[in-house]
Amino acid sequence: MNTGTIIRTILVIATSLNTALMATDVTGFSSPTLDFIYKVASVVLNFIIVFCATYYNNDYTEEAAIGTGITRQMKDEKKNGYVGEVMYADLDEEPQEGGEEDE
Repeated sequence: MNTGTIIRTILVIATSLNTALMATDVTGFSSPTLDFIYKVASVVLNFIIVFCATYYNNDYTEEAAIGTGITRQMKDEKKNGYVGEVMYADLDEEPQEGGEEDE
């Protein structure tokens, strides 16, 4: 997980907690104007943060979809009992059960 993903995840959790507190009026202020500003700012920030987290953590481009496919293939190849062509496994590793060994 890279730094950007960690930051976006923390921001999504924080803004979700803020929205929950806002909905229960726990964060209410004594001033109606301040209350209104806080609620509008919270909703706007919520939309921005969720948009960023969704956009950067999903495959919206062809290149991103290819990268996800390669990552899934690499993870599958590491599983015991994997059946199929091994394209990305480390060549220095010992062959898996049922694999061919060089002599």
